[in-house]
Amino acid sequence: MMFIGNHIKIKAKAPAAILTSDWHIRGDRPICRTDNYLEAQKRKIETIISLALKYDCPIIIAGDIGHKPIWGDRLLNQTIETLQVDVPIIAIAGQHDLLHHKLNEWKEGGLGVLDKSLKNFTVQTGYLTIGKQDNIGIHCFPYSKQITNEEQTRDKLVAVCHTMVLKSQKDKLWHDQIASSAKWHLKKYPCYDLIVTGDNHQSFAIEYEGRWLVNAGSIMRMTANQIDHRPSVYIWYSEDNRVERAYLPIEENVISREHIEETERRDERIESFVNRLKETEELGLSFENNIEEFFRANRTRKRIVEKVWESMNG
Repeated sequence: MMFIGNHIKIKAKAPAAILTSDWHIRGDRPICRTDNYLEAQKRKIETIISLALKYDCPIIIAGDIGHKPIWGDRLLNQTIETLQVDVPIIAIAGQHDLLHHKLNEWKEGGLGVLDKSLKNFTVQTGYLTIGKQDNIGIHCFPYSKQITNEEQTRDKLVAVCHTMVLKSQKDKLWHDQIASSAKWHLKKYPCYDLIVTGDNHQSFAIEYEGRWLVNAGSIMRMTANQIDHRPSVYIWYSEDNRVERAYLPIEENVISREHIEETERRDERIESFVNRLKETEELGLSFENNIEEFFRANRTRKRIVEKVWESMNG
């Protein structure tokens, strides 16, 4: 495999690319994690790199490489060391990579440092080709750049986008979420043999009339509600346009709900206290004065104070 500017040569009859997204590289540990998160994060990235080395193909990242646009020096140095391998990495920017969510500022953050520091790492905002005889065309649509239909000038045409896509309209992340489904995108943009998306942390691959939309999902479990998430990448074979899901290794029993359960217990205590106040038939002036004196003498969360007065005035 060779990597020269915007042209990547890959072997015939081999995977054309490793598809991934939403790495959210960070230097702190999410509140839900009980393990050494930084080591787990590094192992995930090294596993993805090992797959690319095994299949001798590039890695395509559909945005949100970093958790925040500005990285600390230690995290940047560690990541540069990990990514400095003989594997081309093609990345687009997600909103987490961008200062003020502005695409024209991508070079000002950690993503820009990776692009400048690594010969094998390139941030794309336009068009490039990969494959034998450059037979695969890739149109890149980072965050805030709307996907468009393009002329089919190669054997295979790929769109890499950072935009929220749902597996189906039945799979909304919240009740009134407004986002289009994978099949809608495949119907709307028929010129692409493959659409690679990022932003939705769930993993899925949807086929429609022989064409694919792949949303690889996040490589790390960063919230308690991801306890059943199975981090993955997808291996794309361009010649017959098929994809295979490759699961990344995870540690068992490293996701905790303790912080959520403690919040729930606190809310129950607040609710119980408020209900007792509601049951009091006569709340005279002296009682109100007593409440005020109590709040002055004791540090009380603003939320609890507001709940108490709300119940008394309701």
